[in-house]
Amino acid sequence: MASFVYHPAFQSLLLPALLSLACLGALRAGWGQARGPWVSLGAALGLVLALAAWPGLNWPATTQAHKLPWVVLASLLAMVPALASARAAARHHPLRPWLLAALVWGAASAWLLGMGAPLRLLLAAGGGALALGVSAWSTEAPGAEPTAAAGSAGALAVLLLGLVGMAVVAGSLLLAQLALMAAVATAVLGLWAWIGPRAGVRVGAAALMPLASSALVLLCLNLLSGQVPAGVPALLLLALTAPWWLARRAGAARHWRWRPLVVALLAAIPVLAALGWQTMWPGDAGAGAAGEDPYYTPRW
Repeated sequence: MASFVYHPAFQSLLLPALLSLACLGALRAGWGQARGPWVSLGAALGLVLALAAWPGLNWPATTQAHKLPWVVLASLLAMVPALASARAAARHHPLRPWLLAALVWGAASAWLLGMGAPLRLLLAAGGGALALGVSAWSTEAPGAEPTAAAGSAGALAVLLLGLVGMAVVAGSLLLAQLALMAAVATAVLGLWAWIGPRAGVRVGAAALMPLASSALVLLCLNLLSGQVPAGVPALLLLALTAPWWLARRAGAARHWRWRPLVVALLAAIPVLAALGWQTMWPGDAGAGAAGEDPYYTPRW
């Protein structure tokens, strides 16, 4: 039993899924529909708990991988003041969650990359803030139906699955496992919103910000491995715009139930293109796998 708990399949798939579902269900039972924006933070909370179990909330962070749980936790805590408003319109507006998440990401990118390369740091902070903004505003896409947020979560989950593939191609099963944990938690959020759109389930920008921050951290860690072409991140982040591609289509409102699935399929186009580019890129294959054991214990 103990070996099963520490197996990568359990850590990557079952643990984040179960914890995200448990947190969503517990918050739903405790607060109900009236506190919908708070309830939707359950997926991010589940991811933080899963990351606390593995690789762990070690302080100070001894490896780059150990910085991921802290960044996700900081982004989650930043959403508390973003939602602390008596006005429902303010709680659902994407501007405040985006601003707070962008501030957290600015500090996180400096922590991940250091202060030695100002241009690289500026690009990471600016590109990350732009990605967070696109993710936030995708929940308010023109003509949004109740399932629009499910589509936004689906696009983000597809991006994270792309990061799983990117890490595998780069030779880092550690980063692949961490990206899969974030993808599972995000997919749970999307399914939660998709299954019950008529029951008052509302997933706003605040619910997506911690999950999007995890994607940015993993993207940075993949780039630091030296096994990813510099242009690949732009293609990956293009997946976040998928909810907007469908927003003005005439049939989107009529077929609202299938909209998240179509958004996820559209998001997969740039993700597959990015993976194809990386596969053909002449990098030093396998360098990222050095020092990892079969259970992908963080060592760098």
